Amino acid sequence: MRKTLYRCFFVAISPYLPNTGFSQFIKWKLALLLVGDEFHQQNLLNNRDKLAPHFAHDTPLQADLAELLPFDTTTDLKVLDIGAGPVSKVGKIHNGHEVELVPIDPMADKYRQILAALDLQPKYWTRYGEGERLSQQFEENSFDLIHARNSIDHCLNPINVIEEAITVLKPKCYFYLNHYRNEGKAAKYYGLHQWNFDVVNEDLIISNRFGEQINVNNTLRHKALIHQIKKTEERLIVIIQKR
Repeated sequence: MRKTLYRCFFVAISPYLPNTGFSQFIKWKLALLLVGDEFHQQNLLNNRDKLAPHFAHDTPLQADLAELLPFDTTTDLKVLDIGAGPVSKVGKIHNGHEVELVPIDPMADKYRQILAALDLQPKYWTRYGEGERLSQQFEENSFDLIHARNSIDHCLNPINVIEEAITVLKPKCYFYLNHYRNEGKAAKYYGLHQWNFDVVNEDLIISNRFGEQINVNNTLRHKALIHQIKKTEERLIVIIQKR
């Protein structure tokens, strides 16, 4: 029923809404409420065995992320996962030490219900959080690493989320983004897919269906730098380092 309601909105109303902050909020909120959990619920049902390692307590930190942390650290490491979904896939152990993992998602309460129904219990439950309000939820300079996979382009205001992430990240530390290229175009701007991420002349560009373009390199130049960009035909990995 929810999916049908959203499709009616998407076909009959969404194309005619102007490019204003209010209409963007309406589209984002309706997509979140009506189809926001659509993929994750089916994914958990269909791939329970495949996802089992992410519910284990001793899963090592993803290799690409471990490279961004000091191997010989003796202090506690705090990692933020933005848009983590029902269970974070970041990992929990680095160099034999437990990582303090903080997964957040605006759908956290719904995901908790889904996991409870399936009798699944992650070590770190995803808690409610909006990327645009990170500095209201967490202290400045409080995370050793921040991760986001297939999530920032689902947000209401991606550049605001990136700036907020830089604020709560510790100086000289890294923000790791892993997303599909131009997902908005590929999804025909359905649901939460309202933004495109791509690289143009080594600059990270965020764009939408209205032709709006944001150069992330220029926006962040006084706060952070683009440390590394890896791209394939489908995916884009951008690593940002706070100054």
